[in-house]
Amino acid sequence: MKAYKGFDKNMQCRGFQFEEGKTYHEDEAELCKRGFHACENPLDVFGYYTPGKNSIYREVKLEDVSEERNSDDTKVCAKTIKIGAKLDVAGLCKAHFEYVSARCNPTNGRVAGDKESAAAGYKGSAAAGYKGSAAAGRQAGNCLLPWRQCQRWHRGCIGVIRA
Repeated sequence: MKAYKGFDKNMQCRGFQFEEGKTYHEDEAELCKRGFHACENPLDVFGYYTPGKNSIYREVKLEDVSEERNSDDTKVCAKTIKIGAKLDVAGLCKAHFEYVSARCNPTNGRVAGDKESAAAGYKGSAAAGYKGSAAAGRQAGNCLLPWRQCQRWHRGCIGVIRA
């Protein structure tokens, strides 16, 4: 599974030293307890390592991934992790766009404005008709922060759409 992991500036996570290109293995994987942790959604790593001079991010490959899932974000745990390429914040945002795009599947393959109905997000409404569509909501779609951080920092914002 492709995922994303944050580290401190020395490429350590919770005292464990990692190196680019290396593979690491643990005998057990239990979410938030043991094993190697990473996030499926690239922007979820900001909840663990805030962007800045003291954090770096990497794309990782996970194997033997636990079935357990975090209820707050896309954090997962695996027995094996391979450390891949370094990503800056712009790279994480690009990866996030790809992550979300890969999970967007319209139910009927049509878009708003084709004489079909549309839906809007949290506490919003939408209408579609002959001339197109309109949506209203509480700051819908203008925030690029993961849901958990958004709710912490922007009151009333709906954050990003989660798959």
